[in-house]
Amino acid sequence: MKDKLKNAVETEDEQKLTECLDFAHSGKFDNICYEYIEKALIGNWHAQHEDLVNTIYLENLIDDRFVEPILNIALNKESFRSYDDELEVTLRKCVHALKTINSEVSRNALEKLRDLNNDNVKSALEMYK
Repeated sequence: MKDKLKNAVETEDEQKLTECLDFAHSGKFDNICYEYIEKALIGNWHAQHEDLVNTIYLENLIDDRFVEPILNIALNKESFRSYDDELEVTLRKCVHALKTINSEVSRNALEKLRDLNNDNVKSALEMYK
């Protein structure tokens, strides 16, 4: 998986990235892939940010290097969440991914999101009470 993901990111090929994020590859991401996941998170050459964040959440990919890029996705709708409607699904997935990471750094990022007083952030956080 690492080589496919590395190739997708280095060539900025959205189709290849999408193939890597397909659920058929569930469980195949390990910390060797984290460098390329991070690069894809901050990249603006694709529209797969929601799927990347969801992969972090669903696959329990825990690493503080994801926190700032996830926070950036959450805070910059125009750049990273153009498909989010009023339910802000990608924003909610950012909350879940940050909760999954569950470190001091991710908890600080969650506080920044909580301070937005956004109903979708509040709704996602209520699931953890």
